[in-house]
Amino acid sequence: MADIENRVEKLETKVSELDLRTDRVITKLDMFIEESRAARQRQDAEMREMRQDMKEMQRNIYAKMDNMDAKIEGIGNHVRNITIAAMVGIGAAVTGVAAMVVAVFLK
Repeated sequence: MADIENRVEKLETKVSELDLRTDRVITKLDMFIEESRAARQRQDAEMREMRQDMKEMQRNIYAKMDNMDAKIEGIGNHVRNITIAAMVGIGAAVTGVAAMVVAVFLK
């Protein structure tokens, strides 16, 4: 009987040790899962921040492009005005030369 009681006692000790080990493993696993979730949340927050920064950069680029488009359009207007003025000047010069030629021939 004493032999059986010793065996039972040893088995109970082993079961208790296994329970403790199981509890430790479960605790470590829970901690690992929590750390993984926290890391994923940090990564998600960083990704959201990067996306927000990219959207802001994109808005700034579009604003600069719109500004450049307006400047190019303004330059186009100046070129058009200068071209018209040059054409008027050339027309006036041709008219003046023609008037001088007519005046020389009519004299």
